[in-house]
Amino acid sequence: EEITTVNNDGKMNTISINETSIAAYYEYYTAPKIDEAAYLTAKITNWQDLNLVPGETNLFFEGTYLGKSYLDLASGSDTLSLSLGIDKGISVKRTLVKEFSSRKFLGSNRTDEKSFEIIVRNNKNVPVNLIIEDQFPISTTKEIEVSDIKHTDGELDKETKIVTWSYTIESKQQKKMELKYSVKYPKEKKILLE
Repeated sequence: EEITTVNNDGKMNTISINETSIAAYYEYYTAPKIDEAAYLTAKITNWQDLNLVPGETNLFFEGTYLGKSYLDLASGSDTLSLSLGIDKGISVKRTLVKEFSSRKFLGSNRTDEKSFEIIVRNNKNVPVNLIIEDQFPISTTKEIEVSDIKHTDGELDKETKIVTWSYTIESKQQKKMELKYSVKYPKEKKILLE
């Protein structure tokens, strides 16, 4: 907690009035289908005992100033989550595996088979906890069928078709995940598949 005063000459003085060390659980999140970046979140339990007040905060991580955020305490959750932004120490790559992807025509239909590979590498000197999410296409009409859904090790939500992987990745190690599916649809339709 800090107090900032503005002097008559326009210079600002900031004085720290309280400093507390808080245990936090650090977790990374990535959805490489949308953005090939890993976002770091600090999760703090028992935060209600800290007498915090909502307001603007300055964020530092590993001695580096990350920027400003807003401390919102209105959620009522047992865990306070602070977003610390993108960490470039985690590399994320999602690629289409061409040799296992194809397009076939049969009668008035076409079938697209897609295979994707996600590789996440921990370039940091410590292990990291990482949540990875991807999603299979969802058909909103009977004439479009999504089938042959395959994913390595991830948990599939049958309604949203979101696949979630949760790993602890050791320093300088990587994890590889695979997604495969096929989509059958009338050949006169244009469908963008990712």
